[in-house]
Amino acid sequence: MYRPSQIYLAAIMISSVFLIDAKSQSNNGTDPTVPGSHQIATAEYNFGDSAANVPGFPGPVELRGSVTYPADLAGSRHPLIVFVHGRHFTCFTGVFGTLEWPCSAGEQMILSYHGYDYIAQNLASYGFIVISISANGINARDAATSDFGALGRAQLIQDHLNLWNMFNTVGGAPFGSLFVGTIDMQNIGTMGHSRGGEAVVRHFQYNQSLGSPYGIKAVFAIAPTDFNHEIINRVPLAVTLPYCDGDVITLEGVHYYDQSRYNVPGDPAGKHTFLVMGADHNFYNTIWTPGALPGGGSDDWVGFIMGGAGDPFCGTGIGNQRLTPAQQRANGLAYVASFFRTYIGHESQFLPIFATGGFSHSIDPSTVHASYHPPDQPPFRRDLNRFLDPTSLTTSAVGGAINDTGLTPYSLCGGGGAEPTPCLGALFLGQQPHIDSFSPLTGGLSQLITGWNAATATYTYLLPAGQRSALGFQALQFRAGVNFTDGRNGGGAQDLTVTMTDGFGKAVSVRVSNAAPGSLFFPPGSTGPVPKSVLNTVRIPLSSFVGLRLFDIRQIDFKFDQHSSGGIIVTDLAFTSIPLHP
Repeated sequence: MYRPSQIYLAAIMISSVFLIDAKSQSNNGTDPTVPGSHQIATAEYNFGDSAANVPGFPGPVELRGSVTYPADLAGSRHPLIVFVHGRHFTCFTGVFGTLEWPCSAGEQMILSYHGYDYIAQNLASYGFIVISISANGINARDAATSDFGALGRAQLIQDHLNLWNMFNTVGGAPFGSLFVGTIDMQNIGTMGHSRGGEAVVRHFQYNQSLGSPYGIKAVFAIAPTDFNHEIINRVPLAVTLPYCDGDVITLEGVHYYDQSRYNVPGDPAGKHTFLVMGADHNFYNTIWTPGALPGGGSDDWVGFIMGGAGDPFCGTGIGNQRLTPAQQRANGLAYVASFFRTYIGHESQFLPIFATGGFSHSIDPSTVHASYHPPDQPPFRRDLNRFLDPTSLTTSAVGGAINDTGLTPYSLCGGGGAEPTPCLGALFLGQQPHIDSFSPLTGGLSQLITGWNAATATYTYLLPAGQRSALGFQALQFRAGVNFTDGRNGGGAQDLTVTMTDGFGKAVSVRVSNAAPGSLFFPPGSTGPVPKSVLNTVRIPLSSFVGLRLFDIRQIDFKFDQHSSGGIIVTDLAFTSIPLHP
């Protein structure tokens, strides 16, 4: 039985905040930052500094959190969203933070779990119940565990879900019967930040290991660590990668996307990454942002990267491209809220935005380079090349021949085994997120590394009989990035032409820069962990190939004819479609 501390129970507050009337909403169909029609209420619960059930963890852990919910709970069951923060100072005195738990006399607790209130309030206005949990006890001692606290955080999430299952079924202090019958415990989303991002991935597995008592239907990780190389499938997944992250500088969270892509045949779940240019690690959490608390926040890029303030892109000098805290929170709100409204709320308007790059600048002031891996189902994806083994250099995934002319190098890298790892050499180890920076020789994402010295270079796919129809698909897509170590790029963006030829001999060409502007950008920055080699989806609508007979495509040519030389890295070539419904 959970027993709240008597002092805190006496002080419990539930406050309702009116947001917006449904009749006055505008553009909330495509702008997820516009509040919804529900009035919201907020409350806290605290069962004590050592009340959580975290088996085997080497120290006390609190059972404490906040809840933000629609004030009109009656009449329906609401989806539940769980937020968990990452590793940060737990307590402070004056301007000095500490990592201990419980806090000592005279210290104040750092309320990291309140750092996402701006997202919780928005989601609650659309009918979601959002809990944000405190994990300071885990933070204080996670260094003493072999997995850096990943399992402990997963167990803590489960303990909170057990608590909320009680609130939903029989009720209990401090809420009485307020939440009885109001929560759909089979429609839950989880969001974690930093080590909390790794925690929500680990929790999905942990919940499964217990027989899946709760329905985890979507997982979102912001700037996550990947100490333990976990892989999850059959659940929609999104990962935010802040380009100017000064803490998780390797952007290793991209591994959750990379390693799950082909792990389970027939995987019905879509996967997303959002590379956010100019974003750092901390500003997604308001408590971790400078000015929130005397001992609380910092600009991690400037604080952790030697010489980082002087970087022309991520630094603080004139002409830098860093996001302000407000701009970064706008990005976090737009993507987290729309992701859960898509996969938990079953709205359909945001999927095309995720897949094609991002929201308009008026909604999200950042530049986002997105990757989208559709479900492994015939209506949504037909892989032409997964680039997983040497045969992919000469034979496509559908059995057709592949030819290259004038490409050098033309080889796989990054996947371990006989492939060179890392792709760009050991000198740039921390700048290649797609490899395992802790053990780079064990492999990571298998990629095609290539380049050209003349504008006559080509890369050709011949489609065999039975695999020539692209009817029903919306786009040809691949993941790619400009190789910043290849001097043939001259420090600039790249471009190429894609030509498809049908069985009647008609050939139609589309320039990548016209179909997917900015997708082959040159990675910016020059200090420490930037530039970075991060692959993003280049998506070319099939409607761009005007007049082509899509039921009989015989050949696809990639022509490197827009620049006299260059070098890129490529993977994941496929015909794809965006599901009409999540």
